[in-house]
Amino acid sequence: MAQQQKSSQRRSNPRLKKCPFCTHRRSSGQAAGGGAQYIDYKDYPTIKPFVDYFGNIMKRYYTGVCLRHQKMLRIAIERARFMGFLAYRK
Repeated sequence: MAQQQKSSQRRSNPRLKKCPFCTHRRSSGQAAGGGAQYIDYKDYPTIKPFVDYFGNIMKRYYTGVCLRHQKMLRIAIERARFMGFLAYRK
C-alpha cells in the first residue's frame, strides 16, 4: 500500500522545466526564440523566486532557467545587491 502511494506522488524531473523568461514571450503571441531581452535589477518580484532564503542564486537545475537568462539573472542580482535592493547574505 505504501509503495503505491509513493509512486503516485513522485516528483517531476527538474530538468523538464521550461525557462520562465522564454515561455513568457511565447505565450504572448510573439515569435519564439528570444524571450526576455533584459532582466531589470529593480524588478524585485521577478528576481525574488531565483534567490533562496540565504541570498544565494539558485542553480539552473532547480529553477529551469536557460543559460542565456541565467547569465542575465546573475548580473541583475549582482546589480541589485550593489544598489541595496537585495541583501548579500541573511
